Amino acid sequence: MTLDKTVGNQMKKNQSLVERIGLYIPLYKGYKEKNLRRDEDRAVRTEVARVLERAKLDLVTVQRVTLNDLDLMRDAERIRGKADRYCVDVKKAVNGYSAFHDSVKILESELDALIEWDAKLIDDANSLKEQTAEMVIRTDAGETNLKTPLRELEITIDRLIEDYNGRETVMRGFKE
Repeated sequence: MTLDKTVGNQMKKNQSLVERIGLYIPLYKGYKEKNLRRDEDRAVRTEVARVLERAKLDLVTVQRVTLNDLDLMRDAERIRGKADRYCVDVKKAVNGYSAFHDSVKILESELDALIEWDAKLIDDANSLKEQTAEMVIRTDAGETNLKTPLRELEITIDRLIEDYNGRETVMRGFKE
């Protein structure tokens, strides 16, 4: 993915002179690079959460249109609830840190894989945002038949949640 490379390059550019010199010291270098990977992971998840927040706002707009149809209103509320829980989970996700005494150690290669996984989550969150924006356009145009678009949106959110749960499985020390 190009996003994780961009984030990593930007973070490396923002290092102080002392930090750049420290990268030539073998023990410090490994420590610092692992911390940079964690920071990249956090930055990517922050972006995912930001995109999800925008999608949730679109869902609120769509919900207003469903007020006249009780079944659609329930569907829209269930979907918005899923999106909200998913956003909270992304925000509170484990940061890729493992202390010396932790039973599950996060290796550098696993952190790299998590950054790539998180970059995929950004792509998926953007896809969700595009779907919700399209639904807002449809509702603004007066469309009220939202059963199928809401179902497609729920499938997308369910897939996002499933991908996220796979990430959490890796973070807890179980290979996917």
